[in-house]
Amino acid sequence: MKRETLPPTARFSSVRASFLTALVSRFEATGTKAQPLLNRTGITLAQLNDPYGAIPLPQFVEFLEAAALETRNDNIGARIGAQLTASDMGPVGIVLSLSENIETGITRFASYANALQDGAETQWIQQGDSWVFTYRLKDPNIWPRRQDAECSLVSLVQVVRDNFKSRWAPQEVHFEHDSPADPRPLERFFRCPVRFSQPFNRFIVDRGACLTNVRTEDQALLAALERHVEEIIGAVAPVQNISESVTAVIHASLGISPVTVDHAARALSTTPRSLQRHLKEAGTSFRTLLETTRRERAQMLLSQPQAKVAQVADALGYADATAFWRAWHKWTGTAPSAHRHPRR
Repeated sequence: MKRETLPPTARFSSVRASFLTALVSRFEATGTKAQPLLNRTGITLAQLNDPYGAIPLPQFVEFLEAAALETRNDNIGARIGAQLTASDMGPVGIVLSLSENIETGITRFASYANALQDGAETQWIQQGDSWVFTYRLKDPNIWPRRQDAECSLVSLVQVVRDNFKSRWAPQEVHFEHDSPADPRPLERFFRCPVRFSQPFNRFIVDRGACLTNVRTEDQALLAALERHVEEIIGAVAPVQNISESVTAVIHASLGISPVTVDHAARALSTTPRSLQRHLKEAGTSFRTLLETTRRERAQMLLSQPQAKVAQVADALGYADATAFWRAWHKWTGTAPSAHRHPRR
């Protein structure tokens, strides 16, 4: 039997057409026709009608932002996300929904999501008694991207509620974009504090709330679905290297808990000395990875209209604004305030 593999471009910086088709259906339920927006963003019916087709990520994000403007509803991404189902996410969503518990389901979901979509990074990292789910688009030039971020986190939480526990809620939710004029709709949906202008889009959950088994897994069905996902990918997802693993821990921890070598080593079930040795062999260091992440995230946060240096320093885990000012001056030779300007 011939393997149904996607062309390489479909797995890099793109979104499955079937997922956008589901979004379009929910969008049109609001009473607004989607075709003019599809035309505006250059998405064709031929792309949508191909079940294994792919939509370039910038076009997908642009569609959601245009939808918010067209409907004058800046919560459209979250509204659509709350209506999506596991099947709308394709076989990856179904694998999640058939898992024995939330921890196992999101672990599978995050692993396959990364393999299917190189333009976005998804991580599910254990932090002591908590799990942190992190999502971001890798290309900083794709902006604004609020609707994609809110749709992504809302839809995942909704699928978990639909298939595991209806009252399940994160402990805290973070978004990288500025606070909307009215954050209450998001707070009502997530049922927890929602913070904005953060380094990453992510939610933190109590691990204990993710461990309760709600079903006995159908191993044969799951094996068939996972095989199908691997056929779509074209190959088993590559093993994460040590630099990527440490960076994932940094992404999950920055601004939440102290980010140290000891902390990263515990998260990766190794010793600090062993971790430092492996990073050295890979041509880098923990300090380099942390500094690179902080600088990249600082540039993003300072570019937002509502940016405040003290808030950026706190979001990036610095002791105070002075410590961040010194780090920024070391990187750029300028003060953080010189970088503050709205994105275009």
